Amino acid sequence: MKKFGVSICVCLLICLFILSSCTTTTSSSSPTEKKLKVALVLDNRINDHGWNQMAYEGLKKAGEQLGVETAYSELVAIADFEKVLRDYASKGYDLIINHSSIAKDAVLNTAKDYPNLKFLWTDGDTTKDNLAVIVPMSQESSYLAGLLAGYMTKSKIIGMVGGMDIPSAHRSFAGFEMGLKAAAPDAKLLVNWVGSFVDVPAGHEAALTQIESGADVVWGNGDGQNLGVLEACKEKNVLAIGAVWDQYEVAPSVVLTSVIWGLDEGIVQVIQDLIDGKFKGDFYKIDIKHGSRLAPYHDNEKLIPAEVQQKIKDAEQKILNGELVIPVKDQG
Repeated sequence: MKKFGVSICVCLLICLFILSSCTTTTSSSSPTEKKLKVALVLDNRINDHGWNQMAYEGLKKAGEQLGVETAYSELVAIADFEKVLRDYASKGYDLIINHSSIAKDAVLNTAKDYPNLKFLWTDGDTTKDNLAVIVPMSQESSYLAGLLAGYMTKSKIIGMVGGMDIPSAHRSFAGFEMGLKAAAPDAKLLVNWVGSFVDVPAGHEAALTQIESGADVVWGNGDGQNLGVLEACKEKNVLAIGAVWDQYEVAPSVVLTSVIWGLDEGIVQVIQDLIDGKFKGDFYKIDIKHGSRLAPYHDNEKLIPAEVQQKIKDAEQKILNGELVIPVKDQG
């Protein structure tokens, strides 16, 4: 029995040695690579059907397609943006995204104090060596939305409810107006800027006023106030067009399409450049060639005549070919 016990011990030792050798070989032949770490700071929820969801979807896409490690903070007050940016910087995140047009000091101060890290500011106006900016150039997609509104209206009265008349929103408005006039030169465009991107009741009230004035298609050009606009259109069964992100789910019965600003694709592009060693503190202009687009018509495709859909496609192709140029008008 004693000899048998010794034999068992020897066999166990040999097995452990073999297993240990196999593990070491696997580990040395497949060293763990350090993942790029990207953080995103948002002023609202990731499922807001607008500005913040667009950025979150871009971050998620980068995680899935490019294999980067991601993190995000939502519902951050503008006054707290710098604190949160610095927290991610202190943790060594390779790229930190400041997703707020107005949190300028927060990102500039943090980027200055962490020169070895990279930063991205969406809809900003200033770059640095380690700070890139995404500029939404949605006037082209907005032109297509204007065409659609012009072809779909029966009353020849269209409503536009804007948030804040800042350059990015004004570019979009100018493109929409140009498209509308191309499709329906005699159409009247009712315009209301509510002065806020988050005032849902103000958007609702402005849209109802336009509908009472005869508008049979209303476009919400902004972010949170669009939720009020689309709710008003749903209540009155009036066709609507969303903006910034695909807002079909907000009011599926009336939303024909939305003008997607394309920052989701822009975020992926910047992260890809960082991975490839091509990151520069530069402006990334996201136009129709780089991610700005009209959202799918979804179930409301049946409401849009086939010839209208073809006209929209033809205009899009002309823009892509350079045959049709939508001028940049960003002065509010």
